[in-house]
Amino acid sequence: MAQRGVGVIGFVLVALLMSLAGSSCGLIRGNPPTVTPIYITATPEPVVLPIVATETPSLTAVVAAVTLPTQPAQRSPTPTRIPQITMTPTFTPTTTDTPVTPGSVAVYGPVGGGSDGAVIGGNGVVGAGNCASVPDGAFGAIYQSDPNIPAAIGCPLAAAAINISSAYQSYQNGVMIWVSSLGAQPQSAIYALFNNGTYQRYNDTWIDGTDPVGGGAVPPDGLLEPVRGFGKVWRDHSTVRDGLGWATSGESGGGGQILLFERGEMVSVSQAGQTYILITGAPGTWTARSGG
Repeated sequence: MAQRGVGVIGFVLVALLMSLAGSSCGLIRGNPPTVTPIYITATPEPVVLPIVATETPSLTAVVAAVTLPTQPAQRSPTPTRIPQITMTPTFTPTTTDTPVTPGSVAVYGPVGGGSDGAVIGGNGVVGAGNCASVPDGAFGAIYQSDPNIPAAIGCPLAAAAINISSAYQSYQNGVMIWVSSLGAQPQSAIYALFNNGTYQRYNDTWIDGTDPVGGGAVPPDGLLEPVRGFGKVWRDHSTVRDGLGWATSGESGGGGQILLFERGEMVSVSQAGQTYILITGAPGTWTARSGG
């Protein structure tokens, strides 16, 4: 059995060898086998494109145009002009004094002494002769020119007048006067002299750099608001504001003199060319004489 299997294998080997021998003979005889060419096609490498990050644009809101109703044009508010102060003098003296025109002889109301207002001396004589001394210079000449003056103002409290600085301003219905001192007293003062022959005197309390220069009042055309010390008195006291009205000129400065008496004072103002005789009373009365 084993021998028979070996024989078969041998037969197969012989057949195979013979087949190979035939193929070799064909190569020798010059009949080359047909060679089928094998074409190798290069496959290109895939091109790798770089990935660039691109931001997705956000949606842009599109608002449709809306036609609004036409609005009336807005007008700028018209500034309201501060009404001007109308200065209507309302000051009415409480006494029946006779109005005095500066430069004329004053008719003085009772200020003490006799029943007729005269000052009666120890010898029963009315006049300056009853005083220990009389003023000299221009004051003395005025004092002795009219017996009504010493009868009303009394005797002087000093032998001589004192030099002062002064300021003067005219108003619709009077004047204002500033004096740097009241005789020997260092206190400065302001007089408001009304055209009806009365006056009021105030201490000057205006302080430069502390008090306002003016009050912002708007005067009519051609008139002025008083300022500084005059303005403070004018604003703070309605009797002065209503009695004098608006200023008609600016302040003017100058010199002068003052002399105190028993019942008043005499004040000369160089820029006004006047000497004012001021009689203490309720209200006080005044008159003026040229010079001084």
